[in-house]
Amino acid sequence: GISAMGFVSAASDGLARFERLLLTALIAILVGLIMLNVVTRAFGAAIYWVDETAIYCMIWLVFIGASLTLRMRRHVRVTVFAVMVPEGPRNAMELVIDVLLLAFSAFMIWLAWVWYDPPGIMAAGFDPDAFSGTTFNFIYDEPTTTVGIQKFWIWLVMPWFALTCTVHAAANLIDRLAGRSEVEVA
Repeated sequence: GISAMGFVSAASDGLARFERLLLTALIAILVGLIMLNVVTRAFGAAIYWVDETAIYCMIWLVFIGASLTLRMRRHVRVTVFAVMVPEGPRNAMELVIDVLLLAFSAFMIWLAWVWYDPPGIMAAGFDPDAFSGTTFNFIYDEPTTTVGIQKFWIWLVMPWFALTCTVHAAANLIDRLAGRSEVEVA
């Protein structure tokens, strides 16, 4: 059988492969939206929801891409210190960074839970007005400008990001503790 630690790393790798596919699809959608926008504007028949949808697509690209780069250990970092520090302290420093990334990601899950407040919206019978009236949390009330959906659907990328980063950060920490610091996701 697979150990719990092996399961976390395998789950993270599978999630990373899915994120790559999702990023590919989002890039194709973004290019299609931009091309549609160019063509419709050239003919004087602009479709206004296309701009907003392209922006939301880019936002999802950023967060999903950031999650993937975390798993691949290609996130933004200051390397000048890492190359100047001897190997022993560098390994300890990188371990601390992995722990901090895991703590930050878990904190983001908590923030997303508080923001979306699933028990609160359920208690309000999934009525956004009743929910915002009792909690003063207006997450479910704000519509998009031109697309015509509630923004909380767009903002779901935040809980996704928090969850996937937590899985990736946990896998990175497990891999580092097992002596595997380089990750190659197929």
